[in-house]
Amino acid sequence: MSKAAAKSDDAPKKKGKLPLILGLVVLLAGGGGGGYWYYARQKAAAAAASQGSDPGKAKAGEHGEGGHEAEAKEGGALLPLDVFTVNLADTEAQRFLRTNVQLVIDADEAALKEIEEEKLPVARARSVVLDLLSTQKSADIATAEGKAALKKAIAAQTAKAIHHEVLDVLFSDFVIQY
Repeated sequence: MSKAAAKSDDAPKKKGKLPLILGLVVLLAGGGGGGYWYYARQKAAAAAASQGSDPGKAKAGEHGEGGHEAEAKEGGALLPLDVFTVNLADTEAQRFLRTNVQLVIDADEAALKEIEEEKLPVARARSVVLDLLSTQKSADIATAEGKAALKKAIAAQTAKAIHHEVLDVLFSDFVIQY
């Protein structure tokens, strides 16, 4: 009789695990879908805020391809100048700066392609940036004001080198070795 009792105990345990597993799968799928919805909503709200409109009033057609093209024209084109590693002008110790510089220029994609293919404007811009970076002191560029002043100087000098207005200078890395 103990064998019959053991068989009857095993059957309910197997049925008990299946609803638990299905419940977990549904819970995980719902959590993933909810997370994606929240992320997409936050991204749409940020895009609407950068365009100056109310995220609740955003229309479906505003975020289409035409909207991105207009946004790209307003923002300019991105000209990467790659990584720079320079000795800084500190006299009390040997210090280095490693940074990755990208220029946002007032040009369309065709003009950007032309600048990149000529290679001379990009080489001149890199040279100007190297000269500017190597004359900096670590204490000056470690502050937010120092970085802002450096960005202005880079924008002014590289604009002359590439013969286009530089709208912004972007640092994707900025490491000072002390």
